[in-house]
Amino acid sequence: MPVAPVGAAAPALPAAAVAPQQSFAKTLEARAGPAPAAPPAREPARPTAGAAALAAVERAQARLDAVLTAARSGRTFTAQELLGLQAEAYRTVQTVDLAAKLVEQGAQAVKQALNTQL
Repeated sequence: MPVAPVGAAAPALPAAAVAPQQSFAKTLEARAGPAPAAPPAREPARPTAGAAALAAVERAQARLDAVLTAARSGRTFTAQELLGLQAEAYRTVQTVDLAAKLVEQGAQAVKQALNTQL
């Protein structure tokens, strides 16, 4: 297959010395339009009442464990510290007791719903 001869290219015209009006990046940004808005930041989920109660029980247990460890190592406590410890232990016991009752009632409700014939 014969190749046709190509004609001579036209001589290039000298480029005029023109200062660019704006940078290439700015030209691209102007053509693309505004950048898409970032999605709103999600706030961390607030713990539920049950999760907060469990966290409080865990903190109280850790505190009681620390006090017992200190007592075993020979530390003596003042009457005020012992009274505060007793009050904290009482609150923790009450919270655990209430949580146990709520779980028991929830389990009974589920059991009753499953036994109900439709």
